[in-house]
Amino acid sequence: MKDLTNKAHGQKLQMLRQQRNLTQEQMGEKLGLSTSAYCKIEYGETDLTLSRLQRIADILGMSCLQLFRFITDSEKDAEPSDKELDSLRELLKAANRTVDQLSRRVDQLEQLTARLTEAIMPKD
Repeated sequence: MKDLTNKAHGQKLQMLRQQRNLTQEQMGEKLGLSTSAYCKIEYGETDLTLSRLQRIADILGMSCLQLFRFITDSEKDAEPSDKELDSLRELLKAANRTVDQLSRRVDQLEQLTARLTEAIMPKD
């Protein structure tokens, strides 16, 4: 079921992209992805993250909530449903986990850089 949902969402993204006369290659470039990586989004082969959804919305000239509602067939003017809010919360949690992982990785790289600098350039 998830694969069918991802595919349906991807088809809607494709429709929006085409309405704006953008190619998959252009979308990939604007997102910092290869064309094939972007194609996987449209084909429903990869999940959308909140940050990527936001970047796609920016490129398409709409808000993240408008894009989310469009691809999930939600009412345009209605208050977000509990299901929508839960989905957005899950996306936000996943984005936060990714940020935390990247932050830890940056800390590790900074520590490694400091050790390497000390090893290469001994103090006088």
